Amino acid sequence: MSEKRGSLTKLWKDLGTQRWIVLLAAGLLLAVIVWPPGEKDGPAQTAPETGAAGEASAENYEKQLEKRLVKLLSQIEGAGQVEVMVTLKESSEQIVKSDTTRQESLVRETDASGGVRDNSDVSESSQTVLTGSGGALEPLIIGETMPKVEGVVVACEGGDRASVRSEISAAIQALFDIDLHKIKVCKMAS
Repeated sequence: MSEKRGSLTKLWKDLGTQRWIVLLAAGLLLAVIVWPPGEKDGPAQTAPETGAAGEASAENYEKQLEKRLVKLLSQIEGAGQVEVMVTLKESSEQIVKSDTTRQESLVRETDASGGVRDNSDVSESSQTVLTGSGGALEPLIIGETMPKVEGVVVACEGGDRASVRSEISAAIQALFDIDLHKIKVCKMAS
């Protein structure tokens, strides 16, 4: 044991303190460069699928749009009492934060006859960022895309007049950027 200690002491003295510090710093720098950013211990977690909560959110969004449209369209001159139905293309979707790691490598090979080949390899991985503590980990939600309006049907007292139908259709097109053939304005039954 004392022989090993003696050889380590001799090695330490031979290399010098400054060289040991440089070697240690180089090792730490190499570890930082090689370690992929955003990686955490354990397997990658994925976001839960949108289920009934996402559907309920889309239904609430649809009802909210209908209420706001009724309020707005009833203000159009000659429209009178208004009822509205809005259909959506799909349900809402939550956007989760994810860390993406991309690694690229290029290997240049030269054969005996002087030929050169370049081989490149690109790999990319993504991991969902989780928040919470212990067993209650959830994906970090950074936004939510609301569904696009597919079509609108309006029944109003003034729906039999062309000017009212035109004003209502133009208002809906301006609000939702949908084609005219996906908007129907008709006269409300008495």
